[in-house]
Amino acid sequence: MDGTVSIGKPMKNVTLVAALAATVAFSANAMTTEIDTDGDGMASLSELLVSYPELTEELFREMDTDGDGLINDEEMAIAVDLGMLADPDIDA
Repeated sequence: MDGTVSIGKPMKNVTLVAALAATVAFSANAMTTEIDTDGDGMASLSELLVSYPELTEELFREMDTDGDGLINDEEMAIAVDLGMLADPDIDA
Protein backbone atom coordinates (compact mmCIF):
# COMPACT_ATOMS: atom_id res chain seq x y z
CA MET A 1 0.00 0.00 0.00
CA ASP A 2 1.36 3.45 -0.88
CA GLY A 3 -0.22 5.36 2.02
CA THR A 4 -2.94 7.09 -0.02
CA VAL A 5 -6.49 6.91 1.17
CA SER A 6 -9.23 6.22 -1.32
CA ILE A 7 -12.53 7.90 -0.70
CA GLY A 8 -15.28 5.49 -1.58
CA LYS A 9 -18.74 6.28 -2.84
CA PRO A 10 -20.32 6.56 0.63
CA MET A 11 -17.79 9.21 1.68
CA LYS A 12 -18.29 11.16 -1.56
CA ASN A 13 -22.05 11.09 -0.93
CA VAL A 14 -21.57 12.39 2.61
CA THR A 15 -19.39 15.20 1.29
CA LEU A 16 -21.95 16.10 -1.39
CA VAL A 17 -24.81 16.06 1.11
CA ALA A 18 -22.83 18.28 3.49
CA ALA A 19 -22.09 20.76 0.70
CA LEU A 20 -25.73 20.84 -0.37
CA ALA A 21 -26.87 21.28 3.24
CA ALA A 22 -24.48 24.21 3.64
CA THR A 23 -25.86 25.81 0.48
CA VAL A 24 -29.43 25.29 1.63
CA ALA A 25 -28.62 26.66 5.08
CA PHE A 26 -26.97 29.69 3.51
CA SER A 27 -29.74 30.20 0.99
CA ALA A 28 -32.29 30.36 3.79
CA ASN A 29 -30.56 33.56 4.89
CA ALA A 30 -29.19 34.70 1.52
CA MET A 31 -31.75 37.37 0.72
CA THR A 32 -31.53 39.95 3.46
CA THR A 33 -34.21 42.58 3.97
CA GLU A 34 -31.62 45.22 3.07
CA ILE A 35 -31.41 43.66 -0.40
CA ASP A 36 -35.00 42.48 -0.89
CA THR A 37 -36.64 45.81 -0.17
CA ASP A 38 -40.04 44.90 -1.63
CA GLY A 39 -40.23 41.64 0.35
CA ASP A 40 -40.99 39.35 -2.59
CA GLY A 41 -38.13 36.97 -1.78
CA MET A 42 -36.27 37.93 -4.94
CA ALA A 43 -33.81 40.66 -5.86
CA SER A 44 -34.04 42.81 -8.95
CA LEU A 45 -31.00 44.50 -10.46
CA SER A 46 -32.07 47.82 -8.92
CA GLU A 47 -32.42 46.22 -5.46
CA LEU A 48 -28.98 44.60 -5.71
CA LEU A 49 -27.34 47.81 -6.91
CA VAL A 50 -28.10 49.47 -3.56
CA SER A 51 -25.92 46.92 -1.71
CA TYR A 52 -23.58 46.14 -4.61
CA PRO A 53 -23.03 49.35 -6.62
CA GLU A 54 -20.22 47.66 -8.58
CA LEU A 55 -22.63 45.05 -9.97
CA THR A 56 -22.94 45.17 -13.74
CA GLU A 57 -25.91 44.13 -15.87
CA GLU A 58 -23.71 41.46 -17.44
CA LEU A 59 -22.84 39.93 -14.06
CA PHE A 60 -26.49 40.13 -13.01
CA ARG A 61 -27.49 38.17 -16.14
CA GLU A 62 -24.82 35.54 -15.33
CA MET A 63 -26.21 35.21 -11.80
CA ASP A 64 -29.80 34.95 -13.07
CA THR A 65 -29.47 31.33 -14.14
CA ASP A 66 -33.20 30.83 -14.77
CA GLY A 67 -33.43 34.02 -16.84
CA ASP A 68 -36.46 35.46 -15.06
CA GLY A 69 -34.86 38.86 -14.44
CA LEU A 70 -34.69 38.31 -10.68
CA ILE A 71 -32.21 36.70 -8.30
CA ASN A 72 -33.71 34.11 -5.95
CA ASP A 73 -32.12 32.71 -2.78
CA GLU A 74 -30.48 29.82 -4.60
CA GLU A 75 -28.98 32.07 -7.30
CA MET A 76 -27.80 34.47 -4.58
CA ALA A 77 -26.16 31.64 -2.62
CA ILE A 78 -24.42 30.38 -5.75
CA ALA A 79 -23.21 33.89 -6.65
CA VAL A 80 -21.75 34.33 -3.16
CA ASP A 81 -20.26 30.83 -3.24
CA LEU A 82 -18.56 31.56 -6.57
CA GLY A 83 -17.26 34.93 -5.35
CA MET A 84 -19.45 36.92 -7.72
CA LEU A 85 -20.89 38.83 -4.75
CA ALA A 86 -19.79 39.38 -1.18
CA ASP A 87 -21.74 37.52 1.48
CA PRO A 88 -24.50 39.91 2.61
CA ASP A 89 -24.53 38.41 6.12
CA ILE A 90 -20.79 38.89 6.60
CA ASP A 91 -19.68 41.78 4.41
CA ALA A 92 -22.74 44.05 4.52
